[in-house]
Amino acid sequence: MALNSDNLTAPSFIPLNSFMTTREAAKYLNMSYWHFMRLVENEKIPGIRIADRWIFHQPDLDVYRKSTKTGETISLAQKALELLGQTLTQRQRDICAALVEGKRPSEIARQQQQTRQAIHAQLASIREKVEQLSWKQPNVSGILHESFTQTGSQKGTKFAFVPIVD
Repeated sequence: MALNSDNLTAPSFIPLNSFMTTREAAKYLNMSYWHFMRLVENEKIPGIRIADRWIFHQPDLDVYRKSTKTGETISLAQKALELLGQTLTQRQRDICAALVEGKRPSEIARQQQQTRQAIHAQLASIREKVEQLSWKQPNVSGILHESFTQTGSQKGTKFAFVPIVD
């Protein structure tokens, strides 16, 4: 069978400038080079090996970050800033803003001249506030569920809204 240009589709290319070197990726994740390479070799962080070099795609690194405890803390901070805003104390807003910027709790503690335990206590308080707000105002979305009835005089299709609560 001969191929002509109509049968060929263009491959999807990812520009090379969207990839990072090993050192850039380690810095992006706030890790030492050696710790980062250990995670890569243990296949915890996806990468592409080309000859004796590794390159990493930023969305893959973002997925890894979100899957870690640090990612959960950053998500909590973002959610707190969005949902709670003015109900947070100034110190809690500063902590959340610093976390979103990528700072670690130990760095925030040094900056605010506090202990790490004090920062973690504030984070626990923020987590409680977010959870309380989530229980009071659940994010309700839903799907339209289709059910079929085939019995007696009730033949037909019924639709019902099925809520999904986050």
